[in-house]
Amino acid sequence: MVDPNPQASGGIQALRAAGLEVRVGVEGDRCRRLNEAFIHRLTHRSPFGIWKYAMTLDGKIATTTGHSTWISGPASRQRVHQLRSQCDAVIVGGNTVRQDNPNLTSHGVGDRNPLRIVMSRQLNLPTKANLWQSATAPTLVMTQFGADADVERALIQQGVDVVHFECLTPAAVMANLYERGFLTVLWECGGTLAAAAIADHAVQKVWAFIAPKLIGGKDAPSPIGELGLEKMTQAKELTDVTVMPVGQDFLLEGYLSASPAEMLTDSIAELS
Repeated sequence: MVDPNPQASGGIQALRAAGLEVRVGVEGDRCRRLNEAFIHRLTHRSPFGIWKYAMTLDGKIATTTGHSTWISGPASRQRVHQLRSQCDAVIVGGNTVRQDNPNLTSHGVGDRNPLRIVMSRQLNLPTKANLWQSATAPTLVMTQFGADADVERALIQQGVDVVHFECLTPAAVMANLYERGFLTVLWECGGTLAAAAIADHAVQKVWAFIAPKLIGGKDAPSPIGELGLEKMTQAKELTDVTVMPVGQDFLLEGYLSASPAEMLTDSIAELS
């Protein structure tokens, strides 16, 4: 495939000028899928965002009491641990910390843990949580100026880094992570933050684990919060969708933006 990095341009022409035959686009779709995060970072100047969630067959991520352990089965959780090990950062909101007290590590499945990021505008967070155990994996809390100073001091004392924003949004976070050189960011947040991330175009790919369970409840939370859409014609459609069984569950993968098969078409046509 064509390298989208401008610093790497000219290689194909140089090889052809030297009399070598160069074919572009061989297994092109698979090459672009393999390099989808790299392509997105270079062409959009932002990390590649993946939103992962697990829900029941009736579209719930927890019961009406907030209990959510476990919706998906062991095989699905194993896949998530693998995915985390392949990402530079994993992001949750303050409510996930308060409700679930997650670890957000690869649990030894991969050879590394992502940077764990908590978004909290007011720092209304517990001072004791699994994420503050910085010896396990690094944690970064992103907040706004004027947030709870006592909580901030408690986090810093435990080795947690704290970064302040004038206005904390998914777009601002992704811009910060781009400057840090990050390639892939995993959103494992609740519905409110997920909706904000989608609205801010911080999510390009969706991993949805669907468990064959029914829990009902009109007040039981769903994976995504308010997007402000009023007509079905406004629905966010996924492209290049695949569905595969994972243990007792099903994993649906799809793209909220152009799929890898649609990326760089013009460049490839010019150089093929």
